[in-house]
Amino acid sequence: MTIKDEYYIYYGEKRIGTLYVFTGGRIEYSAYGSQEGLEAELAELGLDRDIESGRKKDAPALFGIMDDGHRVKGTRKHAWQSGSLRIERIPKDEDRFMVYRISAEKGEPGYSEKRHSAPHREGAKEIEGMDEWASWYCFNRKDDGMFEAELDEAWWWGGSHNDGGTIRTEVPEEWLSLPYDEFLERVVTLSAAAHYGFTADDLREKEGLREFFGF
Repeated sequence: MTIKDEYYIYYGEKRIGTLYVFTGGRIEYSAYGSQEGLEAELAELGLDRDIESGRKKDAPALFGIMDDGHRVKGTRKHAWQSGSLRIERIPKDEDRFMVYRISAEKGEPGYSEKRHSAPHREGAKEIEGMDEWASWYCFNRKDDGMFEAELDEAWWWGGSHNDGGTIRTEVPEEWLSLPYDEFLERVVTLSAAAHYGFTADDLREKEGLREFFGF
C-alpha cells in the first residue's frame, strides 16, 4: 500500500497536521506535536494529537470539505476552506527544466562553463579555502499548474564534501502574470540561486524555458 495523495491541514495560519490517502482507500491523519493554544478547538474537531502515536485513522472534520462548495477560488492550488480549517493538497512534480548541473557534459541539458560557486560564509566572515557551490539548479512544474525553484548546494572543505542540502521554493502564483523579463528577474532570486551567481540573463539564454512556464 502506497501513498496516493497528501494534504497539509491548517487551522488559521498554523499548520496542524497532514492527511494521507493511500491506494486502496485508506485515509490517515497525522497531527503535529505542537498545537499550543489550539488544544480545545482541535479536540472538538477530532484533530487533536494522539499522545500514543500521533496518528488518527478517523478525522471526521476533514470529510465533506473537499468539494466544489468549499474550493478556494482564484488559485491554481487544490485548496478547500471551511471556517478556520483549510486543506491544501501537496502537489507532485510533473516535469522538470534543468538550468544547471555540475556533472553535465557539453551538449547535455544543464551544461554550463560557469562554476556557479561562492566562498562559504559563517555570518559576515568568509571561511578561507571553503567553497559552496550549486550541484544543480532547476524548475519543477507541479501537477496543479504551479512551479517551484530547486537548487542543490554543497560545501567543500579540505578537498572533500562536507555538507549541503536541497532548497525547494514555490514560485509565487502572482508572478506568472508579470511580463516574462520581469518574471525572470524575480524568479532567479529563489532558492539562493542569485547567491551562486545565477542571473536573469542565464535564464534568458535557456531555450524552451519561456514555454515551460507557459509564457
